[in-house]
Amino acid sequence: TTNSSPVAFLLRPALSLILFLASHAHNASAWSGGNLGNQPQRMRPLSSSRADSSGGVCASATAKSRRDLLLSIPSAAAAVATAFTLPTKSANAAVTDETDTFAAADSAYRGLSQFDPPAITRQQSITTTSDEFVVSIVKEDLKSGGGLGLELADIAFRTNRRVYVKSVRPNSLADRKGIKKGWVLVSVDGASAERTNAEGAAIMVSRSVRASADESSSNMLELRFRDPAVFQEQLKSLEQGQEITTQVAPAGDTTQRKEDGSVKRGESVTDQVDQKLSVVQLIPPKICKRGSSVDDLLEISYLGTVVETGQVFDGSAIKVDGKPIPGRGNDVSLFFVLGKQPFGQFPPGFDAGLQGMCVGERRRLIVPPVLAYGSVGVPRRGIPPNATLQYDITLVSINGLAMPQ
Repeated sequence: TTNSSPVAFLLRPALSLILFLASHAHNASAWSGGNLGNQPQRMRPLSSSRADSSGGVCASATAKSRRDLLLSIPSAAAAVATAFTLPTKSANAAVTDETDTFAAADSAYRGLSQFDPPAITRQQSITTTSDEFVVSIVKEDLKSGGGLGLELADIAFRTNRRVYVKSVRPNSLADRKGIKKGWVLVSVDGASAERTNAEGAAIMVSRSVRASADESSSNMLELRFRDPAVFQEQLKSLEQGQEITTQVAPAGDTTQRKEDGSVKRGESVTDQVDQKLSVVQLIPPKICKRGSSVDDLLEISYLGTVVETGQVFDGSAIKVDGKPIPGRGNDVSLFFVLGKQPFGQFPPGFDAGLQGMCVGERRRLIVPPVLAYGSVGVPRRGIPPNATLQYDITLVSINGLAMPQ
């Protein structure tokens, strides 16, 4: 069994003993003809209903005794369970921030959060993104200019699919409009293109152009793109109070399905809202000529709360149910390698939101469920399914150097 509860742990040896006795009673009856004494008896087939001439019981009686013994197991197990029942604990642990308690009186770690703005209360899925823009094209120019001059491709991961610009033909209409290779196509005339493939996006554009003959339609084709490089550059040039946002996964059906569209065995029908990651600079660095990048060893002090409830669930200096985290030794910071952390050690939102960060800088990350603990959550820490998380993070050192770089 995979049940690791205290009751199951205590029941396991008792049930093993019952099954062991049942098995030996069966073996002794089958091989000795019912005689449990020291005199060896000739083995008799279990299918025989003939009584043993030496006084042993017949096979049918032996089978009945085995059945009686096996039927007694549930009641015996229930008795053991009653005898070993333990008091239950609350499912949610009480997590408290102990940064000011663990840090020395003159430590720079103390009071890090006293000037932080209040926690957000907005719906993160409707936050405006900072790395998207619209390219407007006159439909008549598209018709007379030999097409747009774009080659689209798509990439898929589980239920998420993205259409991106694979190439731009030189001197084409797209080239003159400044469209670049690698941009992600977000929408066509306001209709989302993030859950279709390259062929579907091309059909959306074609339909929009053909609709120009209708007097009620616009004569402009509006293509919304996302440039992944823009968000990365914004991370490197954040200013105090500035917030940047990118969408990491679109709204829609997230059900795991087979190729024929049917739901995979063991899965259920699920969906999600737009998943957006936001980063805000709370405290600027005093000096910064070098920000963090992938492969850097970062030392951080942080506190994590659930946006929907305001409950503290994690931090670099916390107590759980009044007890420190084993192995941390009341430290107020911890280390991890940016972009190379083991799966599950930290939310992937850390890798996305801490790039370009400087020593002494403090940031707030608003992490969507898809970059946190998803549709499962962590109930024992008070994280419900599909929870948005807030992390307030201070960068203490890069590669062991705590001096501004």
